[in-house]
Amino acid sequence: MEHTSTDDDDSPADEESVQPTSPAEPEKYKPPRRLMRTCLASLDDSTTFGKIVAAEAHRKGFFKAKRQAFVADGMKCNWTMWKTHFPNFVPIVDFIHVISYLYKAALAIGQSEDFGWGLCAEWIRACWQGRVDDVLSELQHWLDTQPPAPPDIADDDAREIVRVALGYLTNNRTRMDYPSYRRQGLPMTSTLMESLIKEVSYRVKGTQKFWNDPTGANRILAVKAAAISEDDRLLPAT
Repeated sequence: MEHTSTDDDDSPADEESVQPTSPAEPEKYKPPRRLMRTCLASLDDSTTFGKIVAAEAHRKGFFKAKRQAFVADGMKCNWTMWKTHFPNFVPIVDFIHVISYLYKAALAIGQSEDFGWGLCAEWIRACWQGRVDDVLSELQHWLDTQPPAPPDIADDDAREIVRVALGYLTNNRTRMDYPSYRRQGLPMTSTLMESLIKEVSYRVKGTQKFWNDPTGANRILAVKAAAISEDDRLLPAT
């Protein structure tokens, strides 16, 4: 005889049909998703370009967004632009650039990739978890145990490489709260922008090349930037 269970059946379920309840899976980090792309390109200095960027950000409504982030590498001109035009945006130093400095310092201390990679991985993890001060302490401790550097120290000297990395991390310490940025769903790298630079350069003048006759270059760059942007700049005026 067959027994058909219904939703209101009080009969106990067969032991073999009972499935153990698995614990809820922790929610995974979901990075920001790009909704559109807007591009600006110019040969003007950073002061002039900063005004252009701010104007475009206003035009796109970025200042009305609930979450605002300004992601850049460690160049001083970038953070001058942030302070001047985007002071209310969360400043974030590109995590990929941080990794590059940690990698160079770790290899310099380990004297080879085989010995330095483990140290590099530890430092990357520490910065990702918000323990930047631990990395700063280790770099400073190593530097303090080395012989004094001569005034004409070579750029590839391990002491100079570590000193530069230490300076980079120290100067950008307040822009490296990556756990907080992840909780807020903010971007942490400028890779989209970096690849965009390659795209502009490749189409306009070729990568790793420089302008030898910049007359009219800004107009060329403006057209190219508009062509690869996902906005209305190339639509007929109404």
